[in-house]
Amino acid sequence: MVLWTHWVWFALFGLMWLLIAGNNIASLIDARRRGGGASLTLFLGGFFGAAAAVACPIEGAWIGFWVPALIDPGSIPAIFKILRARLNDKPS
Repeated sequence: MVLWTHWVWFALFGLMWLLIAGNNIASLIDARRRGGGASLTLFLGGFFGAAAAVACPIEGAWIGFWVPALIDPGSIPAIFKILRARLNDKPS
C-alpha cells in the first residue's frame, strides 16, 4: 500500500526539479547573452529530479533516476559543454 506521504515527497522533489530546471534554462540563456559563465548550482536541478524519481511510489520508477539530470540543461549537458570548452582551450 502506498502512503500519501510517498506522493508528497515525489511531488515536492518533482516541483523543485521543475523550478530549478526552468531557472537553469533562463540562467544559461542569460550567461550566453552576457558572454559569461554560470554557477555550479545548476547541478541542483538534476539532483532534485533524481530524488523525485527515487521517491516516486510507482514500482520501478527509480530506474529512470538519470533522466531528469539528462533533461535539465544545467546538469549533464552542462558538464559536456564545460569539458568541450576546456578541451578546446588547451594549448597543443
